Amino acid sequence: MWLALIFGTSCTVIRPTEFFTLVAKISGAGQETMERFALFWGVSWFAIVKGWHFTEFAILTLLLAASLKWWRGKLTNGTIMGSMLFCIAFAVSDEWHQSFIPDRFGTVQDVLIDSLGVCAAGLILLVRLKRQNAKNAAVNGSRQ
Repeated sequence: MWLALIFGTSCTVIRPTEFFTLVAKISGAGQETMERFALFWGVSWFAIVKGWHFTEFAILTLLLAASLKWWRGKLTNGTIMGSMLFCIAFAVSDEWHQSFIPDRFGTVQDVLIDSLGVCAAGLILLVRLKRQNAKNAAVNGSRQ
């Protein structure tokens, strides 16, 4: 489902005028507030939008690794790395797909940002797995 959400949002375009109209309608903000919001958005849109790219691919990596853990019965370095590789390949394919959507552009920059999210989630999973394995080894070693 998360893959479908990413794919679906990649098929859409919200132009700035449409976005500001939607924000004004939902919030009920007046002209002055919307002018301040437009200034805020002009300064911070990159961090917000690209931060979402990072986050959605980190979540995808965590969900895929959890699914593989459920399916295979355990999480290994290999399943984590496989999850990461799949998610990076999906990031590449998603950006390529966007190049066919009017007013959208597939960019290497977005692939890199998506991949940073994948790597951050993968690193968290690998560190947790290493700690869990060390803890299990210590418990099993103390039993002998």
